[in-house]
Amino acid sequence: MPLPRLVRRTVALLAACAAIDATITASPLAAQDTQPHTDIPGSYQAGECHAPTFPAQLPPLDGVVDSTRLATALKSAGVDKALVFGLRLGALATVPRARVIQKMVSGQVADRALREVDAALRVPPTDRDWAFRLRVEVDPDLVMTLERSEVCAAVPGPRGLQMRTFAVPSESLARIRREAEDAAIRRRALVHRVLVDAKGQVVAVEVVHSSGDATMDEKEATALQRRGFTPTKLDGLAVSAWVVVSGDR
Repeated sequence: MPLPRLVRRTVALLAACAAIDATITASPLAAQDTQPHTDIPGSYQAGECHAPTFPAQLPPLDGVVDSTRLATALKSAGVDKALVFGLRLGALATVPRARVIQKMVSGQVADRALREVDAALRVPPTDRDWAFRLRVEVDPDLVMTLERSEVCAAVPGPRGLQMRTFAVPSESLARIRREAEDAAIRRRALVHRVLVDAKGQVVAVEVVHSSGDATMDEKEATALQRRGFTPTKLDGLAVSAWVVVSGDR
């Protein structure tokens, strides 16, 4: 039997409201999915190397590895000189979790030591931005310490300059010079934040400080997107990260 007209309209209205609620609920998730991903947190001045600000405080050694077991294992592996391992754990975990970044032992000993370090790693909290170095020194006793990693921010490639030759009336030279000087001042004030992936490709560009000229801001942002970058490196390993680029670079 067909439903009365009032009932049909009520059902249709309820269905429409449910569809709107579903759209509103889904929107934050969709927006979250579109946020650019980075391998490491923070922003870094282009071309500069610094110790990162993560983690805020280095954890105790025994919170990262079973130090007693590892010391015994490293001695058995033949470690008699310095070794430095890069560790990425918790929210920054990668495969492999540990790798050799400096060594004064043979490759065979370093490989054995790396396996022992990986086996001795404890399970870290998954919400911690843990990236640091494990330094092993033997002088004469084996000593292990945690130290901060090093981040070397991405470097923009050369600008694609186009040279043109044309005649300029002498009375226009002063005006052109002033305009060029004004443009150079505005460009020096311009600052962009650029997300560069691990291959050196630009993913996103944001204006941090405007030049005061919206057209210049847009042109410089477009030019940055076309320039190749040397990617940011965390302890020598390429990663995606935000870098701050001044307009005169």
